[in-house]
Amino acid sequence: MSGANAGPLSMFGDFGFVGGHDPAPNPLQDVQLCINFYPEVDQQNPKEVVGLLGCPGLQELCAAPGGGAPGFNSTMTQWPQPYSGPILPVRGLWELPNGITALAVIGNTCYLVTVATPATASSFATLALSPVGTLKTSSGPVCIRDNNVGGYAVLVDGPFGYLYNLSTRAFTQITDPAFLGADTVAYIDGWWIFNQPGTQTFYTNYPQYGTGFSGSYFALKDAAADNLVAVFENKEELWLLGDKTTEIWYDAGGQYFPFQRLVGTLIQGGCKAKHSVSRFYTEGQEGLIWFGRSERGENVIIRTRGFIDEVVSTVAFGDEVATYPITSDAIGYTYQEDTHEFYVLIFPTADQTWVYDQQSGVLHKRLSYDPYAQAWHRHRSNCFMNFQGMRIVGDYQTGSLHWLTRNAYTDAGWPLLAKRRSPHLWDKGQRGRVFAQSLQLDFRVGVGNASGLGSDPQAYLRISRDGGISFGQAWPAPLGKIGERETRTMWRRLGMSRDMVFDVEVIDPVPRDLIGCTFKGFSAA
Repeated sequence: MSGANAGPLSMFGDFGFVGGHDPAPNPLQDVQLCINFYPEVDQQNPKEVVGLLGCPGLQELCAAPGGGAPGFNSTMTQWPQPYSGPILPVRGLWELPNGITALAVIGNTCYLVTVATPATASSFATLALSPVGTLKTSSGPVCIRDNNVGGYAVLVDGPFGYLYNLSTRAFTQITDPAFLGADTVAYIDGWWIFNQPGTQTFYTNYPQYGTGFSGSYFALKDAAADNLVAVFENKEELWLLGDKTTEIWYDAGGQYFPFQRLVGTLIQGGCKAKHSVSRFYTEGQEGLIWFGRSERGENVIIRTRGFIDEVVSTVAFGDEVATYPITSDAIGYTYQEDTHEFYVLIFPTADQTWVYDQQSGVLHKRLSYDPYAQAWHRHRSNCFMNFQGMRIVGDYQTGSLHWLTRNAYTDAGWPLLAKRRSPHLWDKGQRGRVFAQSLQLDFRVGVGNASGLGSDPQAYLRISRDGGISFGQAWPAPLGKIGERETRTMWRRLGMSRDMVFDVEVIDPVPRDLIGCTFKGFSAA
């Protein structure tokens, strides 16, 4: 809000409270945070065009032996302690062709995911895990593809490969000497395509739809001199992502090797994290998205449309990610919800998770929270699949498969803390003092739980009077007990400052969707 007059300036209305995660390198320019909220854009004559929706929580579906999350119920009056069981990362998920089974790699065990109880008109399916095989590694992402009528799924974990027989459920390690290891695998026209780690080489199975290998069925990503990082299929095209450039090949049906380079499509942008690549839909086109670098720089999110690449990340993203000492372990996946297409980018070592939203074009963060240490951590998800009508993610610690749903308001029992930090509130015209009379946030109110945590939900406001450098104590305001639909989430007599920033948090396990705000105040020199 600003004015050019020399006298007091009346301030009333919304000052752009809703937005993404966009702190500038200089905090006096912008300090906006958006954690476990995401902007929702509605152009159909709404109350407000842009609001904030609470990010989905997690509901545990099943877990490997020895693991599991605490879950949430109405009798809980305090938050569960952080997870202290054995570390059982869910390393890969893949739906199999029949749609009623899937594979999940948890620790060093491959499990078959089956439907324990089918879905009904009023409930979704329940799931069960059955071990089918053992891997030679116990950490790091696992990439999986199946060949359907060929009867097999293939799994790769870097140095080793494995085959799962769709009919007999037999799980075996690939011992063919022509198998050269692989970090990633793609599938096109009966061919599995593998990258040989640390080289320019990619190779296929042989024969087509077969499970063997031939030492002569390989090629090089050599339009440029950089090494091959990952392979990915999209629209019957084979994308070869190097560490500085990307090539596109296609199945030309060659006699001695099936794939051939699509001339003139080289992209001068590469991939910084081999497991960050995912398919992404935008503006009527399906392309790819990944955590990228090039000969000119790095720490950007690259999205493709056709054979054109573009950077969709922000200054805030690049500035923060540049402080992470290790980013090559980043993991990316995409999922669709309503009209949103989300790209979730997890930095395991840095303990952070960023999300790019195609609908709004802005980024937000999704983080888990430890209320006892008062510390943020990365999102609990480690991989994703769409299965049995549910968006399912694998937990990076507990060996759990979770349903990612906006009908859950905790992370499988642990708190889901949502935070929004506003833009600067100041008088641009005369740089006078702003006197804040009241701030009202238009939450969805009256949605408290019947008992336990969230029975009297609150939002908490902290105020910075020095441009977002430091913040005062937290002041609560009600979100409304169950049925209290006329509750106003409002704070009054908020003092004065020449540069004010509002920070709002909701931790109670209730809906926390927000339309916008109404600020009332005035400024004076």
